[in-house]
Amino acid sequence: MSEFKPTLTEEEKAFARSLMLALEPFREIRSTMPLQYVYTFLQVACDEGSGVTEYARSAGVSPTVMTRHLLDIGDRNRNREEGFGLVTQERDRNDLRRHHARVTPTGKVLMRRIINALKTIPR
Repeated sequence: MSEFKPTLTEEEKAFARSLMLALEPFREIRSTMPLQYVYTFLQVACDEGSGVTEYARSAGVSPTVMTRHLLDIGDRNRNREEGFGLVTQERDRNDLRRHHARVTPTGKVLMRRIINALKTIPR
């Protein structure tokens, strides 16, 4: 018989499984989905209507990096190829230099799947 003892409790393992289930929809989009894209999507989901500067400040990255992330998870990626379509950016009518990000219908479906997975967390 092995003397191996797991370090995590059953409850901790259940939380880990729930998080894995919540991240699975991202892996279905792209099996190597970067965590930065997941984090950027969740930032937009939590605070729709903000711009690149606000999201960049919140994430601790440069606006240039955040612009690339928003493009890649948006309609068209930085190479003008099809993006993931999870968010879109709309031009501000009062300041044409600014854009506001929002979750697309595809992103909303993804968010619903994440929520359903997180509901499996034990109480």
